Amino acid sequence: MLQRKYKTFVKAFVCALAVLQGTDNLFAQQQLSLAESKELALKNNHRIGKAREDVTASRSEKQIADVTAKPKIDASATAFYFGEPLNTMLPEYGFAPMVSVTQPIYTGGKIKYGKQMAETNIEMSIAQQRLVEDDVLLATETAYWIVVQAKEEIKMEKQVKRQLASHYTFLNNQFQAGIIYKNDVLRAKVLQNENEARLQAAENKLILAKKRLIQLTGIEEQTDIDVVGSLSDDEFRNYEMLQSVQVNRPEVDLATSAIKMSELTKNMLRADLKPTVGLSLNGMAAFGKEGINFGDPTKNSMLTYFGMLSVKIPVFDWGSKREKVKQQEANIRSAEYGLRELQSQINVEIEQATLNLQLQANNIDLMQASLIEADENLKLSNDRFQAGTITGEDVLIAETLWQRAYSSMLDAKVRYKIAEAVYHKAIGQIKQ
Repeated sequence: MLQRKYKTFVKAFVCALAVLQGTDNLFAQQQLSLAESKELALKNNHRIGKAREDVTASRSEKQIADVTAKPKIDASATAFYFGEPLNTMLPEYGFAPMVSVTQPIYTGGKIKYGKQMAETNIEMSIAQQRLVEDDVLLATETAYWIVVQAKEEIKMEKQVKRQLASHYTFLNNQFQAGIIYKNDVLRAKVLQNENEARLQAAENKLILAKKRLIQLTGIEEQTDIDVVGSLSDDEFRNYEMLQSVQVNRPEVDLATSAIKMSELTKNMLRADLKPTVGLSLNGMAAFGKEGINFGDPTKNSMLTYFGMLSVKIPVFDWGSKREKVKQQEANIRSAEYGLRELQSQINVEIEQATLNLQLQANNIDLMQASLIEADENLKLSNDRFQAGTITGEDVLIAETLWQRAYSSMLDAKVRYKIAEAVYHKAIGQIKQ
């Protein structure tokens, strides 16, 4: 009996342990590297998904344009019944199937230009997709490093909190012993309150930054994520002066394709000035009451066919079609000016991104030097305070200077990482 109870207890314990492990796995954080975040954004982001579907739609449009010159076959069927007095002149009832074959012969080049326009539209939709991807990847990198920054700020503020608590306890003990005045204790308390406010702000910043990263990467909102990146010194030591690179911007491809599309639109408008020729062949059968065959009224069936050749020639439209061609030529020239302006703006943007990246790298060196000095100053202040050569206010000032220097260092590193992403986007290489 006892053995059975023991076995039952063991089984229950194993089941409970399995449930707890499953719960831990359910609520485990999803660890993300920067490369994984960008990969998820390319795969799941809604804006990118929309752009991808637009490319698919443009490819379908190209397939439609490719078959425009081929003959089209249509079939139809009609059943009829005529009452008096029409049934005295026409067959009373019948069924008439019909097959039609339509073939364009000459359209002034519209079919050819239509195919080229569909192909250009694919190029434009692909360039638009790349443009959306670049924007999303830049936003993803920015959100990623803000998450890293928020984590580092929380870590720093918790360290400051411990240091201030130690200072406050020491100062309060000295005040209780009558060695120092109360204002030193009050100053320490003020710094503790400020530290608590900064800690709460950093925690809120982390929550919002994670939500932004989740939204950009398309992860389920209920998922708890964390990032594996850090702002360690090793990530900033191999900075080199940037050299000239081959720029590959989707905006240029998009603008170039738009000019090409305008040229094809002009050709289509010119084609409206030319005649069009089409051929149609139709075969028809009829089955019904006697008399349905007009050639032999004694038969109750009929087979026949007919063909039509249509020629449409534009004669006079008060010059509107020619004015449309002139209008399109002006639109092309305007687009060419826009392309040259875009290229000039991109050159300036790259120059700005390069200079900003160099500036942020220099700022890291300056902030690193300031942090080293602030750290040394804090250690010396603590030693001198223990020796009784300075007051508690001096230690609190040194503590504040160290916190500011450390915070500035974190900010400089994040600005560098974001500037690096902006530079890569400026040269069209943010995917790499």
